[in-house]
Amino acid sequence: MSTNDLLASIAGITETPETARPESVEDEDDEICYDDPELLDSFDSPKEEELATTSRSRARINIRELQSLAFRGAGIETSRYMPDSAALISTNRARRQHTEKQADLREEPIHHDKTGKLSCTTKGQTETFDLCDCLNPRCDGCHWPCQNCSSRKCLIQCRQNRKEMIAKIEEMYTPEGNLEHESSTNPYYPIPIRD
Repeated sequence: MSTNDLLASIAGITETPETARPESVEDEDDEICYDDPELLDSFDSPKEEELATTSRSRARINIRELQSLAFRGAGIETSRYMPDSAALISTNRARRQHTEKQADLREEPIHHDKTGKLSCTTKGQTETFDLCDCLNPRCDGCHWPCQNCSSRKCLIQCRQNRKEMIAKIEEMYTPEGNLEHESSTNPYYPIPIRD
């Protein structure tokens, strides 16, 4: 018994040989008596006809559903579009290598990272500079401790994830012997600053 026949017998659409009802077929040898009213008046009532048509339509629907559930082999159509495993592996490897190469070559402008240091990524190499906000590269911190990170290198705003960068500081006083104000520029600022 195939799976389709099994599904049909479970759904009750087709009859198994055990449950098949023998049809009453009259033998050719039997004589028919025309006086017998049952044979002459063999018309169906309208209710019986409606029941017969609804049971036939239900049977058709059930057969259609079973046919849609039946397994059909995919055949050549799907194998035509399926690449072999070596091609899949090579394309995945190439895609992975391409994304890794792009990540290595990614450039980020100079910015303050989450630790507060200036960091710059060029050609896959990340450089970090721990520069005080007074812009003196040798300074170890000359300001009051920051409220957020307790660093002595933060001036007004905490350096952690700060989007701005101090480009130039000009002192408001003139030391003795100088004619101009003292100013210091950020040595890591990407654009040259004119005085």
